[in-house]
Amino acid sequence: MRSFIALEFDEKLKDKLSNIQSNIKEEAIKGSWVPYDNFHLTLKFLGNIKLEGMPKIDKSIKNICTKFNPIHLTLDRLGFFEGNENIRVLWLGTRGDTKALSTLHRRLEDEMVKIGFKRENRRFKPHITLARRVVLKKDFYELKDQLNKEMDYDFTLSKIKLMKSEEIMGKRVYTPLKSYKFKKITTE
Repeated sequence: MRSFIALEFDEKLKDKLSNIQSNIKEEAIKGSWVPYDNFHLTLKFLGNIKLEGMPKIDKSIKNICTKFNPIHLTLDRLGFFEGNENIRVLWLGTRGDTKALSTLHRRLEDEMVKIGFKRENRRFKPHITLARRVVLKKDFYELKDQLNKEMDYDFTLSKIKLMKSEEIMGKRVYTPLKSYKFKKITTE
């Protein structure tokens, strides 16, 4: 089963992302838009996993969550990854406790490698995907300036989810398999 580990978003954050996405849609000729329930921030793509490997994954994620407090972030900027003739991925970046976010990613990466998953060679670029294969009516930077007013939104992430990814009737569907809450254990 194709799986990944992501930070869980609450309804309030998903509503904000949906509003930003709607404003972008008005300025787009076309695009493949991420559904409301699929908004997330990927920490680690696992690929295809077997059910017998789940206990090791579960134990590793639980252990990591005991070392983190909730992470406070702010929506920061609209960005994109280029495609051939369009915007391959349109995304939102964050600022705030990005050090904790990077540390969380690194720990997950290290733990998953220990139990047999491949290490990601690309540098971690935390982002929230809004759409793929986007063609805009106007220049991207003009749209970015217009939307920057909406970006100053603070949020707190307190859970990780292990997600299953599957294609159903031509659409990508993400199903939570397990949720893990951050609960840093302090010794005083």
